[in-house]
Amino acid sequence: MPTTKTRPRPKRTRTKNTSHRPTLALSTLPAQDLDLEPGKEHLVCPDCRRPCPITGLRSPKLVPHDGQHRARRCIGSNRDVLVDVTVEDWRQHLDGAFRDADCRRSRRQFYKPMPGPATPIHRIGRPSADSALAAYRAHRKQCDACTSRGGCVTGTGLVIDYTELQRQERAAQLQAKPMPKRRAAEWAAVTPAVKATAIRRVRHELDATQRQITSKLDRFERARLDNQIGELRETLRRLQ
Repeated sequence: MPTTKTRPRPKRTRTKNTSHRPTLALSTLPAQDLDLEPGKEHLVCPDCRRPCPITGLRSPKLVPHDGQHRARRCIGSNRDVLVDVTVEDWRQHLDGAFRDADCRRSRRQFYKPMPGPATPIHRIGRPSADSALAAYRAHRKQCDACTSRGGCVTGTGLVIDYTELQRQERAAQLQAKPMPKRRAAEWAAVTPAVKATAIRRVRHELDATQRQITSKLDRFERARLDNQIGELRETLRRLQ
């Protein structure tokens, strides 16, 4: 038995059927969901989010259209439309929306640099003033710019390293010398008072830092305070 093909319903129909949904005002919709060009009037249906033409001049309404799953008609079919927006106002709002979108910038991306390779174990060593002096002498033999009156950038850096290492070694030697008995007795007498003062100072600073924690802080400020509190607690533990 041959099957008959149904004629597709035209998009711009003139029907007396009216949806029970409340009247849809165009002013409640975004400008990008409307198209009020003469002869092309349509909008994005709020129920199924699909473009739907507007039919009728005296009583405009949405034409019948399928829903999202295309299994049944959308509940917004034949819904009355209130045209309370002029074409000029719609074009002005649409141009403003496009202009605002063009002026927006994406948030700047900050990329953390990759850490460099670790120093091999066989190259880890404590430099000394003698090794720095030997390196400077070896460099001076090969460099023509290093003279008695001046030197190159590398030679100057080696001299600065030698001077700093020599100062550190002298300071370490002075600290290694035994303290005189009278000075040791004086220091032992004032050590408890100094320790108690340091503990009070750290406790006061810890309490003041803890009082700064409020709900108005962002995550970066809260992380900074938590780190500071952790350092103060570790200092207080060492002092006690």
